[in-house]
Amino acid sequence: MKPIKALILDVDGVLTDGSVTFSESGGETKSLTYQDIDAVFEARRRGLLVALLSAESSPWLDFVGRRLEISTVVGGAKEKRPAIEKLARELSVSLEEVCYVADGDRDAPALAAVGLGLAPANATPAARKAARQVLKAAGGRGAVREALELLTALRTPKPASPPLPPAPEADISRVREWAQSSIDALKATAEHLAPRIAESARVIWDCVNNGGTLLIFGNGGSAADAQHFSAEFVGRFEKDRRALPALALTTDSSALTALGNDYGEETIFSRQVEALARPRDVAVAISTSGNSPNILRALEACRVLGVKTIGMTGRDGGKMADRVDLCLIVPATATARIQEAHAFIIHAICGLVESRIQGP
Repeated sequence: MKPIKALILDVDGVLTDGSVTFSESGGETKSLTYQDIDAVFEARRRGLLVALLSAESSPWLDFVGRRLEISTVVGGAKEKRPAIEKLARELSVSLEEVCYVADGDRDAPALAAVGLGLAPANATPAARKAARQVLKAAGGRGAVREALELLTALRTPKPASPPLPPAPEADISRVREWAQSSIDALKATAEHLAPRIAESARVIWDCVNNGGTLLIFGNGGSAADAQHFSAEFVGRFEKDRRALPALALTTDSSALTALGNDYGEETIFSRQVEALARPRDVAVAISTSGNSPNILRALEACRVLGVKTIGMTGRDGGKMADRVDLCLIVPATATARIQEAHAFIIHAICGLVESRIQGP
């Protein structure tokens, strides 16, 4: 938002509370609070251009302008937005540099057009909706004072944050070492696993292209990877295309807690496999160690049901290596490096599967 240079005030309902008293001779009496009067003078002292804008034309309006020492007073403005645009030109400011405080339906287009539209607390619903902010004070009851306080806060530069101390050189070196070890793990993964990753993508494509579902499961960070993998299939990876059937068995908190409580933690995936898997499906088990009991139990359930299995693991593959049809063993020992390589494998499989899809 550009800095505000001009404060334009509606009169009835902003400077006043909108009420009027008529004398027997036809004179009008309206009231202003001293806090709002003082706010007008203070606004000019703070360098703001101040103008009054009203749909009415009356001697009272001219009097208020003189009393508040405001030289720019526009009356008879039934359509407020054109009047605001003309007034901004006369003040040599852009609409973005105008703060307009107003309360009525006719004010709504102008409130929405200026840089900062403010509505008193008792403004009409249309004015409140169009305004950038609704004030706590009502018209004639401190609305102008509150508007000035808000403008002052916006115009006051925030103190600069003290500069951060430089990071310890040892920490910088560790980050670089981790980055290099991650790069090394990815290079080794591409060198050793590219054929198996491509084969896994073909198996998964055959599954989802022939009415099967990809079932994915893992623990902890591997659970997050399972959900990531599923989301890329149901949503998209890089290409706009039809949704692909995939389900992460890590997301149903009711099933997971019930199974863990009633049957034991080692059953939380195997029971879901028994309930959901069909022979044409493919299951992807993710475990950095390859030895998680609930993962191994689920793979056994897949074997019984005739479901093809793919394992994503690391180190020496663990017990998983001999219990899946295809095992993608990341050649790394650190859990973090294995997980980073798993993310690469997931993306590679997604990209290869999407490349086989023709049309939307």
